[in-house]
Parts: sequence; C-alpha cells; structure tokens
Amino acid sequence: MQVDAKGRIGWIGPYEPLASRCADEPLEDLRPLWILPGMVDLHVHLPQHEAVAMDGLELLPWLETFIFPAEARFADADVARRAAVRFFRGLLYRGTTTAVIYTTVHEAATDAAFREAERVGIRAVIGKVMMDRHAPTSLQEDTVASLAQSEALCQTWHGRDHGRLLYAFTPRFAPTCSAELMRGVGVLAEKYGAYVQTHLSENLQELDWVKALFPEAGSYTDVYRRMGMLGPRTLLAHGIHLDPHERTLIRESGATIVHCPRSNAFLKSGIMPLRRWLEEGLCLGLGTDVGAGPSLSMWAEAAFACTASKLRWSENQHLADRLQRMELLGEAQRAEVLRALALSAGVPVDPVHAFHLATLGGARALGLEDRIGSLATGKEADFVVVDPRSVDPAESRGGEPPERTLSRMLYREHPGMVRATYIRGRRCFAADS
Repeated sequence: MQVDAKGRIGWIGPYEPLASRCADEPLEDLRPLWILPGMVDLHVHLPQHEAVAMDGLELLPWLETFIFPAEARFADADVARRAAVRFFRGLLYRGTTTAVIYTTVHEAATDAAFREAERVGIRAVIGKVMMDRHAPTSLQEDTVASLAQSEALCQTWHGRDHGRLLYAFTPRFAPTCSAELMRGVGVLAEKYGAYVQTHLSENLQELDWVKALFPEAGSYTDVYRRMGMLGPRTLLAHGIHLDPHERTLIRESGATIVHCPRSNAFLKSGIMPLRRWLEEGLCLGLGTDVGAGPSLSMWAEAAFACTASKLRWSENQHLADRLQRMELLGEAQRAEVLRALALSAGVPVDPVHAFHLATLGGARALGLEDRIGSLATGKEADFVVVDPRSVDPAESRGGEPPERTLSRMLYREHPGMVRATYIRGRRCFAADS
C-alpha cells in the first residue's frame, strides 16, 4: 500500500508491483503481518473507562450506583485531562481509528477530550452529555446553559483538522432530558450539520419510564421523532426492544442503531435480534459501550456480536421446535406465531459480517464511507497492522482462506496482536514504542 503526503491511499496491491512502482520512495516490508482497515467504535463513554466491570445491576440502578459518581469527578478538569490521555491510548492500542464518544455534562472536560484527540491524531466524534432533569444534583444542568455550552463546543471543534474531529449533540436519553432540551438539540444539529447521539430501548424498565414521562408519544422512538432528533446523522445506541413501527421510523429517517452486545449481556438488557434488524434494512454498526462493555476492543465486540447472534438463533430454533409440537394450536396459528416472533429468521451473523460492521459499516453510519472503513485507492489511510501469528496456536499454516484467520483474530484477540495504528497515514501507536 502506498500512502501519499496527504495521508491518502495512492495505490494498493501485491508487494512486488508496489516495490517496483515505489522504487524511489521509502518502503517498509511488513510481511507476514496483515494490514486491515481501522476499527470504528460508534458508541463509547470516555468517563466510564475506569468504571468497567461493576457487575450485579441492571441499567438504571447501575447508573445511579457506579456511573453517575464516576462522571461527577470530571468536574475537575485535571481529572478529565488525565482520563482522556489513558482513554485515547487505550483505543489506539486496540486498533480503533475512529470513535464516537460521550463525555460528561462538563464543558471543560469535553474540551479536554477534544484537545487530547487532536494531539494523538485519532479520528473522533465527541459530544458533551446533556441532562436537565432526573439526574443527580451534581450532574443536572440548566436547559439554556446546556444548549449554549454544547453549541459553543460545536462551533469550536466540529470539522477541525479537515473533518478529523467532529461534534455530536449528546442528550443522554429521553428520561434525563426535557422536551425543550431535545427540541433544541434537533435545531442545533440541523444548523451545524452535526451528529446526534443518544440511547434507545436498552432496558425494559427504561421503556416503562419513557412511557410514563411521554404519554403523548406513540413509542420511545417516537419521542425522538417528535423532537426533531431523527435523521441520517443520528446514532441510537442499543435498540434491543423495538416494535415494527419504531423500526420503520428509524429506517425511513436513515438513523443508525449501534449494537453493543457485550454491554447488553452485562446489564442483563437482552439480546438484540441483529440478523432480523439487518434483514429489515436497518443501518447498524458496533460499539463497545465502555463501561458496561468490559473493554475498548472492537475485535472482542465483533466476536461477541457473532456469539450473541448464535445464541439468539439457537434459542429461536428451540422455541420454534416446541411451538410445532404444541397440539393446542392449529397449523395456521403456529405459522402465525412463528412469523410474529421471527423464530425462523436467517442464519447467525458470522465473523466476516461482524468485521464489516466494525469497519465499513461504522464508516457508512457516519457518512464517511468515501473516506474510511476499507482499504481503497483515494481513501484516507486509516489502518492497523496486526500479527495473526499471535492468536494462532498452530506452528504454521498455509493456504487457508483469509476468513479463517480473521475469525481467530476476532475470537482470540491478544493484547499484542495490534502492532501499529495509523490515521491518515500517520502512525499514532506502535507496540514497540
């Protein structure tokens, strides 16, 4: 692969023709290492990085017990700055070249995150969390101030360094945001061409809370539609429990559902019917959702997406078999239940598809597929150098299909597997440095 002075891929192909083509240029032979597109993490919480693995609770009590106290510490700008250094180092170490990030309600902490992202060279979409009700006193904002601070951050950072740094207006989720705040988000995101990121239909208790708070809305998704927050630059984390009308709203708006399978399992939220959502034409990507997700590894997230999909498929097969044996239901009734519950939905997601969701799929969700997500001439050179030998227990292999090697890299990811991480052709992480 040839990378030009602007950090774009000038040519890609086998080594020998490249060596001949670039005889007068510096050349580095990385064989037998692999060069792959960088990972795109569509949903991760910077302040929760140091609050991972706090097990035992579901979403709402988990937030109250572990997460809100951790986020309150970010009122101290120095705490926020040091945490940002560790966080971005961790992303690059795992081979993530693009991340969509929640900070906290603190303007200075968000600015510190942007400054560190600018320094290390990572591609990032970052947003200050917004909460103006039903939040701890230390984290609850004034509505007008929340909108003003978010707009100021957007004006400062959105599009910085030729689009490497971008802004996402970030209302945490409907229960902690007033209608006034969410409507303001819709207006500002449209004004600046910025992203919107929030949470949707993660937990059954959460759904009940939203229904009580917004009785006029037809659904949780309809709350966001009414506030002008749904659109092609909207990222909706989780989306596990969605009825058919909600899925239609999301698909027609062009919004993306961000699948966070390890977080969903950790908080006992449920298993997203990933294959069904894909078959229905919904736009999907993957996110680690640290700290409910246990690490910043998109390799492990992609692997668990496959595992969760297989578990869902297997359980559906067992339920369908039991249904077929139920003599109380007629054949037509059994067929209708099978259809309504999608118990015969297609095959589980495999490692190749999961890797696609973690790379080009994420780029498409951001509208950046013309720049990143795959290795192609003219794209920006966001890539990782990985050593497949570090995850292979065999002494040597030859001639096997590349998808088998990829499968091992997902399921057996090793901390030393990523040897280097590049963004726009600049090496931002090297294992030996």
